[in-house]
Amino acid sequence: MKSKLYIFALLTLLVANCTREPLPEPEKEEAKIVTISASIPPETRVLYDDSDRSLAWQTGDTLLLAGYDGTTYKGSKKFHWTGGKNFQGTEVPGATTYKAYYLAKGITLDETTGEVRLPADFWKQTQNGNNSTAHLRNKLLLFDENANPITQRFSLALKSSIIKLNLTGIPEDAGELYQLIYTVETASGVFESVSLDVTGVTFSADLNNITAFLSFDPTEMTNIAANGKVIISLYGEKSYMWKIDAVTQEKTYAAGKRYTGAVSSGWIEIINPLRYVARYNVNPAGTGFVEDLTACEGSGYFNWNQASVISLPGYHLPSQKEWRGIAPEAYGYVLFKTTVDKNNITEYVTVRNQDITMTCDYRNVGTQTNPAPSYALRYKGNDNMLSAWKYEYNYDTNLEHTHLKVTCRNVVPSIPIDTIAQYTFWITNNKNDIVRYFPASGWVTSGHPNVVGTGGYFWSSTQYRPDKYDNLFYSMYFTPTVVQFNRNDKLLEYSVRLFVNTD
Repeated sequence: MKSKLYIFALLTLLVANCTREPLPEPEKEEAKIVTISASIPPETRVLYDDSDRSLAWQTGDTLLLAGYDGTTYKGSKKFHWTGGKNFQGTEVPGATTYKAYYLAKGITLDETTGEVRLPADFWKQTQNGNNSTAHLRNKLLLFDENANPITQRFSLALKSSIIKLNLTGIPEDAGELYQLIYTVETASGVFESVSLDVTGVTFSADLNNITAFLSFDPTEMTNIAANGKVIISLYGEKSYMWKIDAVTQEKTYAAGKRYTGAVSSGWIEIINPLRYVARYNVNPAGTGFVEDLTACEGSGYFNWNQASVISLPGYHLPSQKEWRGIAPEAYGYVLFKTTVDKNNITEYVTVRNQDITMTCDYRNVGTQTNPAPSYALRYKGNDNMLSAWKYEYNYDTNLEHTHLKVTCRNVVPSIPIDTIAQYTFWITNNKNDIVRYFPASGWVTSGHPNVVGTGGYFWSSTQYRPDKYDNLFYSMYFTPTVVQFNRNDKLLEYSVRLFVNTD
């Protein structure tokens, strides 16, 4: 016989009608425990049925029982489902009372206190296909934390919650979807997110919707603050977001409830600014691109007058403010051999012909003897461009392929700079990364090459102080220590990196 735990339904987004349904009391005698040995069956599972919002035990389900003698933790044992409400296992030596936990597969207990521990990636989840709940089976937490004798029956209550999102009107060029992130502002400037990897869903002219289910911890994502933001991000072949900038009243999340929301329009493109930088340098003839991403030799060298008239269909010489969209102009932010810890730096940039004011955070822990990548959280205040940046100086001792590698990843507001500045952040969830390589092609003066294999120099279209100087123009450059801008004589010969034209 199935044993059911009914969970709450509540709409959280403003675009749908509010409904509220009572949460019945959990059935008593939820799991009968008997103290006989049992072999370990297949993986732990709990069946979730969204049609009636019920839970039921099924083959392979396992409970973790924590044994106590008074308040002293004595250890734990696994008990395995045998049918109905029955689980089989062995007693914990010396224990007189027990607490029960599901999901036993993911939970561990502190060896001294018995406190519940979850793995760092516990809430990572993948939905296979549209309107599927199968992935929730491993993301539902049910606890009975009342210490009872083993002869008494355990009544487990849900500690996790569920969000059901009905999303329609999604642009067809979003293509194959691989991640959905639901983000809420829990207090002014404080954000929490729950993410869902997705497989088997490709948007097209015939499919513009998805029903997604996300399990989450309501002790972490506790609420949506009054006047707080709600953001739904879809990452696919082309990425989009939907948001409310200020909800009218606070919404509170609680354990054991299901929350639903619906979106039918208002999708905004998520923009990665690095995408608009050409992949390669311009060739020596100025008629096309080189074919090697990182070769220090082979790029063309042009004085500013020559660079300004290069005309390749679909591309243009970037302005100073367009280059600023990729790297900061001033010294002291992107450094490889110096510690950097700077927050909320205001910058003025241009992306896709749009002038933008943004704030940025920068981090680096490199030293003179131990250089390190430099990291940034840029486009704060611009939700559809908010992005993590990684700047790496890669030195080739043969001076043939030294280059600057720049990686940009769109993120949600719950990702802080201290997370971005960790190596582990960049080795996961990297499907939407855009990467550009800038070879250390150096520069030429009076026919002589300089610093080829150690630094790179690239013209902008912007003149410095045209009211005072007629020969100085801005350039972006990098060395083994820094990425920044300079103003240089237009007779110098630099490499050219073009940007993509936009309407």
